[in-house]
Amino acid sequence: MQKRRPRTGFYIFVGVAVVALGWLAYLGLGSALGGSSGPVDRVQTPAVETPPAAVSEKRADEARAEEQAARERAAGERAAEEEKAAAEEREAEVAVAPDDPTMYLTVPALGIENVPVINEDSEYALEAGTQHVTSSGFPWQEGANTYIAGHRVGYPGTPSDRIFYDLPRLGAGDEITLTDSNGTVYNYAVTNILEVSPTDIWVMDPPSSGNDMVSLQTCIEDFGDYWTEGPNWLARYVVQAERV
Repeated sequence: MQKRRPRTGFYIFVGVAVVALGWLAYLGLGSALGGSSGPVDRVQTPAVETPPAAVSEKRADEARAEEQAARERAAGERAAEEEKAAAEEREAEVAVAPDDPTMYLTVPALGIENVPVINEDSEYALEAGTQHVTSSGFPWQEGANTYIAGHRVGYPGTPSDRIFYDLPRLGAGDEITLTDSNGTVYNYAVTNILEVSPTDIWVMDPPSSGNDMVSLQTCIEDFGDYWTEGPNWLARYVVQAERV
């Protein structure tokens, strides 16, 4: 009877085969699941380029400048529209010429209130208050220069007494008001001051600007000498005011 050979070798072979198959199965499953035996590469996030700081500031400055320019244009347009509306309103207010050309002068800064302005080229007119130079215009006429003269010292006890003594104290923006015999009020603001000789009659011409104007004139001792009370009175002091 023949002895059977031990089957130990066979069992070892089977075990090795099972381990090998298991390892191959593990590797196959890892590959199917996207696994990798090496390190995983990190996905890089795309970098977003930002403009340089200097470029950003320049664009911001340009935007602010454009915004400021737009505001200024809008303000200019509003001012032009308001001026146009005011001009149209003035044109619509056509004053009726009164039958009596006598006017009344008020200058708050000088304490003058409703002083008569007599439409005569005479000493009587100056003594009665102030004189409207008859060759000049009236406030109810468009583009007129209403020219009014008054004594610097005048005559004591009459409306002419120092009526325009403080005329050199008037300054830009001071108010001057004329009222005609119809009760219509004309308001002016001081815009210009002149010192001229007695022969400079051009100061009575209508204003080149076309704006209504009133001029107040008195005598001064000399150019730049406002407070010497005569006796020469070599120059004329003229305050011009435009209609407001």
